[in-house]
Amino acid sequence: MSTFHLFSWGANSHGQLGQNIEDEQLVLPTEVDLSQAELRAENIVKIVGGAGLTLILDKLGDVYSCGWNTKGQTGIPVAGSILKFKEIEYLRNEYIIDVACGWDSSMALTRDGYAFVWGSNRFGQLGNDLCEKQDTVKPIKITSNKKIVRCSMGLRHSAYVTEDGLIFVTGSNSKGQLGVISPKGKQISMLTTFTRVPGLTDVVDVACGQHHTVVATREGIYSWGSNKYGQLGHDSVENTIPFPKRIQNIQPEYTKVYAGWTHTVTLNRNGDVLNWGRNIYGQLGGQRSDQDHWKPKSIQNLPKIKELGIGSEHNIALTEDRSIICWGWNEHGNCGNGSTENILIPENVSTLRDFNGVVIGAGAGHSFAVIQKCPPR
Repeated sequence: MSTFHLFSWGANSHGQLGQNIEDEQLVLPTEVDLSQAELRAENIVKIVGGAGLTLILDKLGDVYSCGWNTKGQTGIPVAGSILKFKEIEYLRNEYIIDVACGWDSSMALTRDGYAFVWGSNRFGQLGNDLCEKQDTVKPIKITSNKKIVRCSMGLRHSAYVTEDGLIFVTGSNSKGQLGVISPKGKQISMLTTFTRVPGLTDVVDVACGQHHTVVATREGIYSWGSNKYGQLGHDSVENTIPFPKRIQNIQPEYTKVYAGWTHTVTLNRNGDVLNWGRNIYGQLGGQRSDQDHWKPKSIQNLPKIKELGIGSEHNIALTEDRSIICWGWNEHGNCGNGSTENILIPENVSTLRDFNGVVIGAGAGHSFAVIQKCPPR
């Protein structure tokens, strides 16, 4: 009989690893003790993180959280950090199908097609008027004319996609990351309600980075916002692009998009990966020249990928053969290899090599994996 276990590693200064301690970091994967929790490792379907915050979604539609809680971003109404995973009771009567984290805010989508948001709203990232409330621990319901089917949160902005393929955004627009311009052609500094990005249809996925946004459509991939490091997939001589612009030479088969703070990744159904943007920490998984870092390219010798988790500057991946690999920024041990040196080339998380990966996830500087232990044959 096989058993399932949840492991975490990396930054833990706010208890975001669920280890029931606050510590600077854990440089090796360490099992999370769920023996006294309602959460079961075998039920986990998604793990996402923000800055010192982690959300876990299980197959029963329940959401659990831990970590930094100064803005109510865990959804748990207690003072101080949450050091082990607790269910968000406010959502107990809802069936949640997706979750997302910003820096200090959170979002959840329901099976019925509406969203809940909570945490910091100081830049309008909850789509809730700043005059009403800045921070909230109790999730606020967000509705749309059509069902909401995808969501993402960046540093200070948020986005969702509706079932008819339209995209809506809110929050800070300091670098054009909302893709919305005023009727007079001027850039809007901030939005406090979800507003449609004009000109985009047939959107199937969205990802928000630090100051940029990327979407996959049935036609191809579009991006906008800050392009200081080429994270938009366009030559970085265009420092800011405040409206959606299609990235050239990416086939429509790439329908999943992911965004770190300053790099971007896309994945197709065959398990092929393309990435581009900043590479100072090795987050692109190999050597890239300053002249072409903005060009979407594959990672040399990378196996077929089943699932990706993108932190602020690091990556974790689940391969088709169920191995777990990491690369990029490793200052807090977020790549799980026992050191704090950056990982320039994707490598196996060695302590998990003998187990089957089931689910992976990442926060800004921390990582998670659900693994399956199988008995010897």
